[in-house]
Amino acid sequence: MSEVEYFGKTARLIVSEIDGIITDGKYAEDEVGNVLYKVYQSKDFDAINELKKNFKFVFLSSDNRINYNMCHRRNIPFYWGKNEEEKYNRLIEILRRYSCTPDEVIYIGSKISDRKCIQLIPESLCPDDAGEYLKNICFASFIKNGGTAIFVELLSLLQDRIKNIRNSG
Repeated sequence: MSEVEYFGKTARLIVSEIDGIITDGKYAEDEVGNVLYKVYQSKDFDAINELKKNFKFVFLSSDNRINYNMCHRRNIPFYWGKNEEEKYNRLIEILRRYSCTPDEVIYIGSKISDRKCIQLIPESLCPDDAGEYLKNICFASFIKNGGTAIFVELLSLLQDRIKNIRNSG
């Protein structure tokens, strides 16, 4: 069995950044630096809801205002870490909370602040436009760029795993 065929076989939890994954990483801000809004890929929310039928799912983000409110409205667990070290510590907390080992997690990151989390989780992924600094340490990168339906692509990658879960249950 190749690594790609094995991908997701032991996964029970999906942890993902938001910015640069379901957004393209851009946002509008006012003259004093307040983020006014972000644009989320709506197709990803349908894919996330489908993934949540078979996996635990949480967002871990460095933005605790706009992203927190979006997650709260959509009933998606949200954790916040403002920098690389805090995100790593939150990820350790998430692993404990969901009783998972790093081998049971799929981590999706897009920023330099995701680097330590990516290094901890063997099955870490990033969008194609994340940059070589992340692509070189991830298990694999998506074909798609951030904000262009990353979770739709993940759902497609995990379809065989989902079929096996449903058939065994």
